[in-house]
Formats: sequence, structure tokens, C-alpha cells
Amino acid sequence: MKIIFKIFSTCFALLILILNNSEFAYGVGNVDWLLLKENNDGKEWIDMGSIKAINDKEISVLTKFFKNPKESNDKEELSLYVMRINCTEKKFRDTSINGIPQINSKWQTSNNDELIDVVIEKGCSEVIDQ
Repeated sequence: MKIIFKIFSTCFALLILILNNSEFAYGVGNVDWLLLKENNDGKEWIDMGSIKAINDKEISVLTKFFKNPKESNDKEELSLYVMRINCTEKKFRDTSINGIPQINSKWQTSNNDELIDVVIEKGCSEVIDQ
């Protein structure tokens, strides 16, 4: 049983190392946050330095979302997302949330969420302008 546990632990550690996307691990001061939009749901920022073209229609970008508390006893929430965006289809999928890889994330539309829409617009327009 100990051998199986050691094998499992080693495989798990290797998997974490392989799937770790350190491309978005920036030091303090290396991010270029731009506040894109603020509404009743919260605030959405994009890291302008993180926008990377993956291929001719997809980009990857780091975003930050501050969720406004709905009620007085709700906690404020700040979340970091690494998003992959298909600029042609205007779809996205989260590849990492707060540093946790989202292995099986599915492509989805913004469902008229104006905070996500503004990330898609800004990210895709920055790649086109380059």
C-alpha cells in the first residue's frame, strides 16, 4: 500500500509541474492593470502585459474581478482569471481561477455579461492593433 501511495504522490507531483503555467506568474510591479468597467456586479480589470496571441483567432489574458457585495453581510471577493478567448466566435474559457488550473473548462459565451464582453473586446482589439 505504501508503494502505491508513493507512486500516486510522485505522479501527482509530476502532473502539477507539467500543468503549471508559469507564463502568467509575474513579479510585483510587472502587471499593467487597466480598469475596464465598473457596474453593480463589480469591477473588471485586464493586465495589458499579459495579452498573448495563441494563434490567428485566440488569445490568452489575465483578468481581475472584484465582486461587489450584494448584501451588507456578504464578503467582498477578488478573483484572478486566466482566460483563453476566441476572438472570431467571441467565446471564452477560464484556464485558471485564482491560480488553480481549470483542466476541463468549456468554451462559453458571455451571456450578455458586460464585464466579460469588455474583456473580450479589449483583449481582441489589442492583438489586432499589434
